[in-house]
Amino acid sequence: MMKPEKTVYKSDLFGRALLDFHKQKACCDLITWTDISPPEILRIAYFFRTYAEMPQHEQAALSLARGRILDIGAGAGAHSIWLQNKGADVTALEHSPALSELLRLRGIRNVKAADFFSLDKDGPYDTLLLLMNGAGMIGRLDRAEAFFRQLHKLTHKNARILVHLSDIAYLYEAYGHPFPDDRYYGETKFFLKYGPYCTEPFPWIYFDPDLFGYLAGRYGFRAETILEEDTGDFLVRLTK
Repeated sequence: MMKPEKTVYKSDLFGRALLDFHKQKACCDLITWTDISPPEILRIAYFFRTYAEMPQHEQAALSLARGRILDIGAGAGAHSIWLQNKGADVTALEHSPALSELLRLRGIRNVKAADFFSLDKDGPYDTLLLLMNGAGMIGRLDRAEAFFRQLHKLTHKNARILVHLSDIAYLYEAYGHPFPDDRYYGETKFFLKYGPYCTEPFPWIYFDPDLFGYLAGRYGFRAETILEEDTGDFLVRLTK
């Protein structure tokens, strides 16, 4: 695991990096790693991708979005911008102050600066988007119930929830790690570095579609895998 010689922790580092990029102040790309995978470069420009540059599962999700849409964890707003340009009623949700500023600077009309779990009386929405492993914000399996209850609260009975999942089982074989016996293998500690600064390690979960489908059913949803890519990425649609 990479450890800078002198670690300086900063909050909202991801948001600051993307905002710097937009303002042409970015000093470098991001470096990310987990407790089961080594450091890799994460290009900031990727978060500003066009529709043509998006992977198949993201294009499919956008084509299925209908009605009043909530883009959860909107990031730099690539998905919200495309939907807004198509005339959709989309709200970009970000808890990061820097990203909320960035979304407004990029021209998104409806920006909500809030934590997903704190939203109350904000629905109902017709479509929720959880792309780029958006369900990973659960962090740990013991937060799954709160997550699915919030999905219920924000949607009406005929809503669709489009979720991108990545099964990381292959990482254990790739890096010679045994599967853990004290936790779900998709539960990780995530690290992010931007220039000389690091985030505090934070929990992030990567679901396989079988477990995610089981949990969805347990909490009142029907899960359907509508796209599986060779990369191990899945697009799952939840309905009540």
